Amino acid sequence: MPDRPHVPQQEISNRIAQLYKTRLGRGPTKVSTTIVGDLVVCVLEDTDTPFEETLLGLGAQDLVQEARSRFQLECTPELVAIVERATGRSVRVHVPGYRASLDAATEVFLLQDDALVGGPGVG
Repeated sequence: MPDRPHVPQQEISNRIAQLYKTRLGRGPTKVSTTIVGDLVVCVLEDTDTPFEETLLGLGAQDLVQEARSRFQLECTPELVAIVERATGRSVRVHVPGYRASLDAATEVFLLQDDALVGGPGVG
């Protein structure tokens, strides 16, 4: 049986969804990852936990927004490791996002330009 080709987008989607499930108690129902050049964008939908939904129903959108933002920042090392493992490239920066009113999150990564690694002015 031939080996299946490595698909970094699917690996990133699956691993980030699993991280959300492990850390939040439930994972997203829809995840997609796009890689274009040095940009990796993972979009996660339907991520709110029942507790977050309760808070949103009580009008505490700011509280949910702040908690989710802190969650994403706390998970940065794990998220970066997922992307680096899947792409074989170093992550230069992680830029998370979340919109409580739409129940959607993003995990955006800018990859290091491999041509610059070890080059002049890099450090």
